[in-house]
This record gives sequence, C-alpha cells and structure tokens, in this order.
Amino acid sequence: MVGSSETNDQHLVIVASPQPLRNYAKVVNGPAWYPGARVRPLRSLTINGWRMRAVYVPVKTNAGSAFMRHVVLIWTVRGHTYGIGFHKVHGLGATLDLDAALARGVRLIAPAESR
Repeated sequence: MVGSSETNDQHLVIVASPQPLRNYAKVVNGPAWYPGARVRPLRSLTINGWRMRAVYVPVKTNAGSAFMRHVVLIWTVRGHTYGIGFHKVHGLGATLDLDAALARGVRLIAPAESR
C-alpha cells in the first residue's frame, strides 16, 4: 500500500509492507530501492505501544522516492512494516511533532476474514 496527500504547504506519504522490512531505506523507497539509498536516523519513540524509528529522507540518497525531504515514522507490527511522514517544511522538530500527532490517531484494522 502506498498513499499520498497534498495541501498548500504540506505533503503526506503513507506506506505499508506485507512483510517486515529492517532496512529503513527500503521502506521509504519501496520497489525503487537501490543499494546506495540511505536515510538519516533521528530518534526512537513509542506511540500507541508501537516502537517507532524517526528518520529523515535526504534527496541525495533517495532519488525518486515519494518520501524525499520527509521526516518518517517507521514501525513493524504483526509482520507488517508501516511508514508515515510529512514533508519537512517547518523544520525537523515541527515535522516530527506532526508525524507523531498523526501516528497517535492511527488504528490498524485486521482484514474481515482475520477478525
């Protein structure tokens, strides 16, 4: 799953992988990942009981990624890896706060056949 939304001054990207991904650059680049892709780890945090890693996605090492210039929260739950991130418009800290506010509202729902 990949999703994107845009406003006048902001851009949100959401991604989900059906399998766990340990390489954060693979999460933010998806199938377009290449060996030189890198992200900059910022910090770890826990939201909704999920251990997340905040990363910054520089343009130089993520050519073509929808997450370029985004601060992204990445976490894995029940064998799926998720990433959500806003475009860094107002600084790293303010963008991380925006990501965290969004993450607090995320609810993961199992498919109907699994419930």
